[in-house]
Amino acid sequence: MLTSLLLQIAWVIIIARSGYMVINMLNKRNKPWFDILFYLSVVIVSLGFLF
Repeated sequence: MLTSLLLQIAWVIIIARSGYMVINMLNKRNKPWFDILFYLSVVIVSLGFLF
């Protein structure tokens, strides 16, 4: 019970951090597209594990 709750909290933190990084990178003048795609894929995979 406690371990599954901690795991879900960890996934939410991973999703939030990756989403934050994507938004920050999209606001840059010179966009690092490979890094943006990487963080987007982390969000997608994390959402798959969370739900």
